[in-house]
Amino acid sequence: MKQHKYTAYYCEENIYNLVQDMMEEKQDHLTQHYAVLITNPFQQTYIKCQKSSPLVVWDYHVIMVVKHTYQQEGKITQNSFVYDFDSTLPMNCDFNTYFKQALGFQKPQATLKSWFRVVDGQKYIDYFASDRHHMIKNGKYLQPPPQYPCIKGSKQEKNNNLQDYLDTTNNDPLLGKWMTEEQFQQFFAAKKA
Repeated sequence: MKQHKYTAYYCEENIYNLVQDMMEEKQDHLTQHYAVLITNPFQQTYIKCQKSSPLVVWDYHVIMVVKHTYQQEGKITQNSFVYDFDSTLPMNCDFNTYFKQALGFQKPQATLKSWFRVVDGQKYIDYFASDRHHMIKNGKYLQPPPQYPCIKGSKQEKNNNLQDYLDTTNNDPLLGKWMTEEQFQQFFAAKKA
């Protein structure tokens, strides 16, 4: 497997680069790539199985989900796989396993359930931009930045729109679609029909 760009604490950029790499390798129209931004209105999202701790409360986190649809023995089958650079679970983890172990657990309060902005991979590449200002305090980076220029999608006019993606009241279709935990699980869970 190709070595992908990774910088700790820059999950939105790590996934941007991964989606870009994977879509360049894409072989068929039955494979769909999605960037998934995980947060909630309080920007306190609980995720288990993270390298930094068994349970982390992130303000947001970004993963990639690849959905494969294929016909087998006359039936349509769908399987999805999660790519999370910061997880202790394997890269290319079966979606059902990832959801159950990392996301699908009782939160301390119902209001802290995660929300999932599911963004088509090509739209994420075209429209995402980050100038990294959210990682700067008093003129200094909170964590060392990536060693490449800031990301700006080819169709994006702004230098930064990360906060637009994280705004749970923003329903711009170019930014993807918000889903509840239940909707997210249903959208990506393995299926046979």
